[in-house]
Formats: sequence, structure tokens, C-alpha cells
Amino acid sequence: MNSLTQQQKDDITRLGRLGFSYRDVALNFGFDIAEVARQFQQERGEVYECWFQGYLSAQAEIRQTVLDAALNSSQPAILQMLKYYAMTEQTNLEAYDYEPTEQNQTENQHRADTGE
Repeated sequence: MNSLTQQQKDDITRLGRLGFSYRDVALNFGFDIAEVARQFQQERGEVYECWFQGYLSAQAEIRQTVLDAALNSSQPAILQMLKYYAMTEQTNLEAYDYEPTEQNQTENQHRADTGE
């Protein structure tokens, strides 16, 4: 897969915001499904990074809306925020079992070298 155009990046980001799957993205753009799947497995690559940026920004907006409702005493919103917090706490506990691999170290070094 060659470098994406800015229009493709924007469209993939939009599809991520809307919650479309990697398969839907690959089929929509005529990309090799196996290549896009590999990017999602490795959590790196242009398609994955654009998709994830859109997905995460939408999640942040949704959670902000739920938090605002929770702070205004919405019981369902309070319960949803508690679920979000529980999921985050569980995921963060996984950090204690995280073991750097050669690939992680290479990525971290690249980020340090490039200032990312």
C-alpha cells in the first residue's frame, strides 16, 4: 500500500469516528484486507493511525457528553461513566504485566529521536 493522499487520510479518520471496522475501510478504498488487518494487529501504519485518531476523538467527545450529563445528576450517565472508569482501570492494570519487546523499544527510540 502506497502512501495515502490527504483526502484518503481524512476519509479514513471520518470512518474511524463513525466506528467502521478495518474490513469496511479496506473494502471501501480497495486496500488489501490482509495488509489493513496487519496494521490493526500491530497498531501501526497509516491506515490504522488515521482510523484510530478518528475513533479515539469520537470516543472522547462521547465520553465528554456522558460526563456532562453525569455531572448534571443523570443516573444512567453516572452508571456509564463508572463503567468507563472500570474499563480504564482494568486496562491500566495490564501495564504492570507489560513487557517491552524489541519492537516496542525500537518504536520508543524512534519517537524519542523524532520528538513525537
